[in-house]
Formats: sequence, structure tokens, C-alpha cells
Amino acid sequence: MKVAVAIITDEQQRILITQRPSHVSQGGCWEFPGGKLELNELAEDALIREIKEEVGLIVHECNYLGQVTYQYPEKLVELIIFHVTAFTGTPVCREGQLSMQWAYRSDLQPERFPAANRSIFNLIPVVNTP
Repeated sequence: MKVAVAIITDEQQRILITQRPSHVSQGGCWEFPGGKLELNELAEDALIREIKEEVGLIVHECNYLGQVTYQYPEKLVELIIFHVTAFTGTPVCREGQLSMQWAYRSDLQPERFPAANRSIFNLIPVVNTP
């Protein structure tokens, strides 16, 4: 399964994270927004579509950061990571997420994310925070 994932940073260099709904796999975990690629869909197109559907933001600029592959007992996931550096809109939970927040990289706790997401932390660009 291929998934486009966004590291969305705001003007204060905070990262947008959402909390997975309780009823889905790994419910309650925090994650970076994104979603599955549709058949024959380019990863960047999937990212733009999923971010609009999931949190209501319009992506204007994104840069490819890399890929993470993770084998869960029941499935293999391939995460295609992008850094979203320009967007419009105000994020809202549009797909039943339990919560959403902007957080500085230093405040994120990898153990509160699904196992597949933990390797993403190595790809997050280093920025100066207050």
C-alpha cells in the first residue's frame, strides 16, 4: 500500500499533526496528514488531494523528502514523504480525527505515532525554533 504523507510547516516552523480516529487501525495515535494513492495516481497528486480532503488545506508548494517502507504483520506500507512549505486555508479535522495540533519538532514524541511513521522523523527538515 502506497501512502503520500505531508510534513506541513507553518510560518513559525511548527508541524501539523492529527490524531487518528478511535475506530481505525492504530486509533488514537498521532500522525502526519496524508493518505493512500489511488490506482495510477502520482504521489504528489495524491498528497494534494488527501490534504484537501483530510484537513481542508490547499497545497501550493511541496518538496519530496524520501520514502519509508514498513512491514506490519498484516500489510506492507510504503510512505512517500513530502514537505509542504506553502498552503492556504485553516486546517480542520474533516475525517473524524480525534484532534489536531501544530507542534514544534522538538515537542513531537515518536512513540505516540504508528510504528511506520517513526522513521519519518529522520526526514523532517531541521529548522530553528524559538
